[in-house]
Amino acid sequence: MLESAAETEPDELPVLRRPAAEAGDGTGAETGAGARYLGGIHHARDREQSEGACEEHFAGLWRTGEGVVAVVYPLEPMFAEAAELLDVHTAAGTIVVVKHAYALDGPELGAVDRARPDLAYSPSWAELSAHLGAPAPWWPSALRRPAHLTAWRPGDEPRPVEVVTHPSWEALYAFAEREPAGSAVRRACFTIGHRIRAGTSESASKRMENLRDWAEKPGEPFPMVFPAVPDTDDPGLAEVAADDVVAAGLAALCARTDDAAVECLEDVSLWSGEDLPYGGTFNLMRTDVTRAAAEWINRLRQVHATALHRVEGADYDTVGTFVDPVTGSPVVAVKGKFLHRDTHEITYIGRAPKRLPAGSVLKEVVLDDPVWIRTTDGTVYPAPAMDAPGLAWGYRGSGPLTLAECIGRLLDDGAAHAVTYDDDGRSEESGLSALFVKDLPRGTRISRRELERARNSA
Repeated sequence: MLESAAETEPDELPVLRRPAAEAGDGTGAETGAGARYLGGIHHARDREQSEGACEEHFAGLWRTGEGVVAVVYPLEPMFAEAAELLDVHTAAGTIVVVKHAYALDGPELGAVDRARPDLAYSPSWAELSAHLGAPAPWWPSALRRPAHLTAWRPGDEPRPVEVVTHPSWEALYAFAEREPAGSAVRRACFTIGHRIRAGTSESASKRMENLRDWAEKPGEPFPMVFPAVPDTDDPGLAEVAADDVVAAGLAALCARTDDAAVECLEDVSLWSGEDLPYGGTFNLMRTDVTRAAAEWINRLRQVHATALHRVEGADYDTVGTFVDPVTGSPVVAVKGKFLHRDTHEITYIGRAPKRLPAGSVLKEVVLDDPVWIRTTDGTVYPAPAMDAPGLAWGYRGSGPLTLAECIGRLLDDGAAHAVTYDDDGRSEESGLSALFVKDLPRGTRISRRELERARNSA
């Protein structure tokens, strides 16, 4: 643990813990022993390496009374420790990494001095800004565009910056622009891209607003400055569509086979599976299935791979592509999906429906993974479900509560939509919840009459 300044000689303290020399105005003009901004460097990832200091970042360099300080802003989610950057920024005597996690006075700072590379410490923003001679700049991750970062100078007015997102709204816009004007696919991609962009812009603005409210101390200068604001001039806004158009466009995108559609669908899937025409994914091993699961596997029809097939099987050794003729959902058969099982074992990756056909009437439930629903016409379906919240039984938790709400809905309306996180009725089906917390064997069949009895028992 570092000793306090009152107990330690200044020269023994880490650089940014020492009293700052006479502060400059931070605008670039050197004032006696004051600070001066030397400009910034965009350090791109070294593609021949995968870890450590090669990761992409921006470093602002400041000449201070204690030497050159490099303030590093990561451009990737995972990043190196400050000591790993000493060999990258060789002119700097002190490296400060602005981390993604938060401390008491703002984003956490991790620092190291070249003179004592084994001593990592966490200066405050006030200590950093005192040595820089001006409030230290901070950009939300979404506003760290290299061109803006390298062009910024202390004293500049905040500039509008287009947000950086993952997945990329720009890739979706570029794809949409190549599609026919007015087409559902074009408008769907613009709409998803707009949602990504707008949501990230709002989040970045709130981060800055909340940080100022939280970190600003009465009677003390705010130790940081925000050089950028989200650019709200959205070129895709005019083509944003209603949900039914988005659904039609994404259904058409899923059915395509071209490489561009696959890349676009990967971005859409990363953003939200709820926008796709099908529900959550599930896995079935051919060698370990219930009777209902075997019935589902046996009705699959082999088809040529679509864009959604390719996205689902991208990380595996695909041995077949199918469609469930009842729900229309794609199914991919892959080999060796699970490391703890036989490498030659075939796994079917399927998608649950978001809802069953209009007029469906629940006859029985089969407890399995996925949970199965048999309707009065004898057809078996994966229970309507999204990727989250999931359906489960056998314990006290969200899975059984979600299953209880799902089954309660299906008892009232066989075509009810799958449960989503926006729904708030998972505590209302207490009778069904009491049934599904029981540790019932896999493959247990529960008739409609038994379900209604359990529901009414509450």
